[in-house]
Amino acid sequence: MNKQTILSYSNFNALTKDVLELAKEIMPDKVIYINFLNRDLQVTLRVSKHETKVHVEEGYTIPVEYAICNTLDYQNGTPLVTEDITQLDFDEKVKKTIEDSNIKAYLGIPISFKSGERFGTLCAAHDEVRPFESKDVNLLQSIANLFSYYLELEHIAYKDALTGLFNAHFLVNRHQEMLESGGFILMLDLDYFKEVNDRFGHDVGDMVLQEVANKLNSITDQFKDAYAVRLGGDEFLLYVKDELTPQEMTTLIHDLIAKLKVWESPIADLGLSTSIGAFPYLKGDFEEFTGVLKKADTLLYRAKNKGRNNFILEIK
Repeated sequence: MNKQTILSYSNFNALTKDVLELAKEIMPDKVIYINFLNRDLQVTLRVSKHETKVHVEEGYTIPVEYAICNTLDYQNGTPLVTEDITQLDFDEKVKKTIEDSNIKAYLGIPISFKSGERFGTLCAAHDEVRPFESKDVNLLQSIANLFSYYLELEHIAYKDALTGLFNAHFLVNRHQEMLESGGFILMLDLDYFKEVNDRFGHDVGDMVLQEVANKLNSITDQFKDAYAVRLGGDEFLLYVKDELTPQEMTTLIHDLIAKLKVWESPIADLGLSTSIGAFPYLKGDFEEFTGVLKKADTLLYRAKNKGRNNFILEIK
């Protein structure tokens, strides 16, 4: 999961604002902030207004091995509560973050999805040694639990159950923003995917689709603002909002084609590959997002008609 996934959730901004305001009512003397973590990075998503000398701000990003929040017990959901975090035993990377952030009093409450995948933490901190009352910690824990319920509902509504990618309903919710922003659209499907199900069964077919999702995520993670969507069956959409040069678009496509020729899934010598239709567009090029999808679909099938393991990139 990446930062773009979280920020794309509807009402995320409004909800995090409410979470911070509620938490500040409970701990008015401390800075309250929400961190997001994946396997590589920690990103500070939201920070309350505060008068402390804690150095934390929205958008602050560090490698996950430097993160205090990475040391929390997400499996059991156990908060880390300390009046003076400088007295605890961490490795040198985390100690550097504590020093750079000028934190002493610290509370970190783990937030995870029902699947066990971690989201991040709800944190409270101060630059001086300060106590945390048990009742206040419990109240913040309740707020964090409510926040995790919201994340779970968003996950169910906008994510494909098999692959974890966004689903078609997500496009309904986001299509106007994507239309007005412009971007780079790539549509793909797998060449002769039906043979996977016919020869190896639907369980293996599902494994292949999950592997596609992982490879698409490895692409979107390279960009500031990008999404991968499972449209249905073995058809997928990739959207990149970042402005790309023609060479960058071509490199992205070649990278994806290469990734989708090598499989860990047990499909023997089937030689599964992909066909891709792609093009950039600007704000105003299309009146409806259905026009974007129709053009991508047309380019995809032009690529398939050229033969498997091929692509069409149309640039004006």
